[in-house]
Amino acid sequence: MEALYACFDEHVGICSDSRSIESGQIFFALKGERFDGHAFAAEALTHGASAVVIEDAVPGLSDDHPQVFRVASVLTTLQALARHHRRQWGKPLIALTGSNGKTTVKELFASVLGECFHVHATRGNLNNHLGVPFTLLQLRAEHDLAVIEMGANHQGEIDALCRIAEPTLGYITNFGRAHLEGFGGIEGVIRGKTEMYRYLLEFGGERLINPEDALQVHHAGPGAIPFLPDLNTWMDSNGFVHIERGETQIQSHLSGEFQGANLQAAWSLGAYFGLSSEAICTGISAYVPKNNRGELRVTPKNLVFLDAYNANPSSMEVSFRYALGIYPDRVHYYMAGDLFEMGEYTAEEHQRMVDLFVELGAEHVWLIGEAFSATQHPGHYRSFSRTEEALQALHAEALSSAFVWIKGSRGMALEQLLPAL
Repeated sequence: MEALYACFDEHVGICSDSRSIESGQIFFALKGERFDGHAFAAEALTHGASAVVIEDAVPGLSDDHPQVFRVASVLTTLQALARHHRRQWGKPLIALTGSNGKTTVKELFASVLGECFHVHATRGNLNNHLGVPFTLLQLRAEHDLAVIEMGANHQGEIDALCRIAEPTLGYITNFGRAHLEGFGGIEGVIRGKTEMYRYLLEFGGERLINPEDALQVHHAGPGAIPFLPDLNTWMDSNGFVHIERGETQIQSHLSGEFQGANLQAAWSLGAYFGLSSEAICTGISAYVPKNNRGELRVTPKNLVFLDAYNANPSSMEVSFRYALGIYPDRVHYYMAGDLFEMGEYTAEEHQRMVDLFVELGAEHVWLIGEAFSATQHPGHYRSFSRTEEALQALHAEALSSAFVWIKGSRGMALEQLLPAL
């Protein structure tokens, strides 16, 4: 590892795509279902790679070549290098996971802490067994703190990511009905997500918790850090959430009462690291959701709540309940897209959502995707197997002055509906 690390330049980093490699980067010949980086290892060297990491023989590259590192597994070597670099960097690292809201909270944490520290945070949602190592290997000496998002779709994954990133503080946003297929039901979700707290307890790390979440309180163990007790949040008539502490308050750009806990987590974390209330408010105000994550958009014809980056049953229910209560002066349309990775729970969870729409009196409901289309639903609900079919129907509908709620899994790409709204 020391020899490989000697080739590593934190200002240049690593690469797994020979088409975009920069001079001085280490090339990792990763394998996937549809690609094998070994086919491009020799090319990477000609393009300026400082070294290539391979596990299989590559024609034209001998194992004794000074720039070739032949290893048992390219992936585990990448993860080991990331862990080694994280240890050399040696500063506080905040990890977070959860069923819903991980990326929003990660961005809030980074925005708040960024008011007083040089923060390195996960870009986008690069939160898996590849994304976390790549993120860690972007740490530089000038960074004061790191905020690392961790995603999982099966048990054991969060523990593995923690053992790569070695967090000093962790937070779990919530436990919901996400990735039920891989986790094996809601109990599996809880066991999988709380691997973060168990890791931190094993190694003496801090745990931030929402004291109103009984599962967090139970699994975080003694000595956890609760949200500040004197924080208050509320939602205004336009759906935006405010937060206050004493005489200091700020309106966030987040929509929905469910965002209150996210704001309290960010404020509490900022206070833990010594930020003033004013600095925390500045950081909260600076964060504006984007990339289809709970955005309120005003189009020329309608008001759209676009929450189409991803979805699971828990996040869809919370988002739907929020949408029901805002803009009562407009006719509401609800566009619900299929929920992925439900496995044997697919039919049950989609039917449960439809039953909730009916129970709470939603009239104009469009069900988009094969799973939603297969549910038992009222005859006046509209159903479409594909997003493209719904888009055509929306163009014909020519909605005007409506409030349109859009929520579904990433694979449904429901943002494609926007041109018709």
